[in-house]
Amino acid sequence: MATTRLALLHDAPPSSALLSTLRSAGHAVHVYNTRPGLLRELGRESFDLILLDETLLASDVRPFVDRLFTLAGEDTALIFIHCSDDEHRLADALALGADDFIRRGVGNREIAARVDAVLRRRHPLRYQPSLDHPPYFFDLETRRCHLDGREVMLTDKEFELAVFLFQHLGRIFSRGHLLDAVWRGQHTQSTRTIDTHISRLRRKLQLTDAQGFRLASAYGSGYRLERFEPDGRNPAETPTHPAGAGMAEHCPPVC
Repeated sequence: MATTRLALLHDAPPSSALLSTLRSAGHAVHVYNTRPGLLRELGRESFDLILLDETLLASDVRPFVDRLFTLAGEDTALIFIHCSDDEHRLADALALGADDFIRRGVGNREIAARVDAVLRRRHPLRYQPSLDHPPYFFDLETRRCHLDGREVMLTDKEFELAVFLFQHLGRIFSRGHLLDAVWRGQHTQSTRTIDTHISRLRRKLQLTDAQGFRLASAYGSGYRLERFEPDGRNPAETPTHPAGAGMAEHCPPVC
């Protein structure tokens, strides 16, 4: 299974125990200490889930969260952590679009378990034994790929990259995100590794409009696998920036 990519906003270096628990659960965790720092990164990188610590949330939390979703896209999950025990703030957090609200005092293992639960709800295809997008079929147990019933020989990394992209049709991924997901953030790899594997997948899987799929670059920052209907429509495509996000009225702190 591909590694998931998390962004953690924390006002001080988070505990090594929390980071260790999340990383042991198969997550690549990127830590940010300021809201502007996280927003700058979201302008060029993609994540599966964002963890927001309550200590960096202030009275302008609503426009900040709106900005998060504008940059990250609504496919990115959001969890508030280390929150006060307040039902009204819980309701506010969920109204802002949060997937979960974790109160102070919850252990690291429970945080990791609830992160996994949110990701399972958000991305159920990651947990299936096979993936069927005719004319493509992927058997995740035997690690075999078929196109129109014929087996296509892929390397381990080509297979993992192809499965990851088919599991998230229509979603844009930065090169850094793909390195974290498929290469587990190996520092010996460069973003050129991604470009080389993308080129090979296009050729081996014949990812063209004729097959109903296109593996496209996204504004020079990453890639997106798109599906096309016979009439040329692209039902899987999602906008880079979700509609409706932007400026919002003043709102009290969530946590």
